[in-house]
Amino acid sequence: MATPAPKAKSRRKLILAIVAIAVIAVVVTPIALAGNYRVPVEIMSFDSTTGTTTTSNLRVTNEVVTAWEYYFSIRTQGMVRTSDSGSGTSSNGGTTNITLTMTLTNPSNQTIDLGKTNINGGIGGRTHSIYLSIDQGVRVNGSYRLDMTFTANVVLIGGLVEAPFTATYHSGFTLSGF
Repeated sequence: MATPAPKAKSRRKLILAIVAIAVIAVVVTPIALAGNYRVPVEIMSFDSTTGTTTTSNLRVTNEVVTAWEYYFSIRTQGMVRTSDSGSGTSSNGGTTNITLTMTLTNPSNQTIDLGKTNINGGIGGRTHSIYLSIDQGVRVNGSYRLDMTFTANVVLIGGLVEAPFTATYHSGFTLSGF
């Protein structure tokens, strides 16, 4: 029986090493980054209708997901997600510029600036969801508070600007079991 050439053996070892590193990166890295195999996710949602300047109350949902689900699915979609609601949006009557300004207060009473998110588009109904987790500072047991200001500026066809609409939300949630 002939032995494989030295180049073939080293190439095979290199391929096995690359596969081993990839497996370790996919399996171990999310847990190392999260500090746990379970990750808390707090979801704050509300509806808005621009053009009539209305918003709904903030709805809070909490989930516990795996570190893999968080890093490979939830985190990749961003902290703020906005979608058209059932009534939809349209630029036929004008456009709107929405700004969400957010801060999070953690159990140590430290305030974390989560920044501003700008949303531009047509007038109409939208659902906004804010995903808070380990990247935003939701890591330890205790009470948290999200403070958010929603501002909408509507520009109607012809350049007529409606007065800006502002709503402020304050929502507390408690993380336990981590």
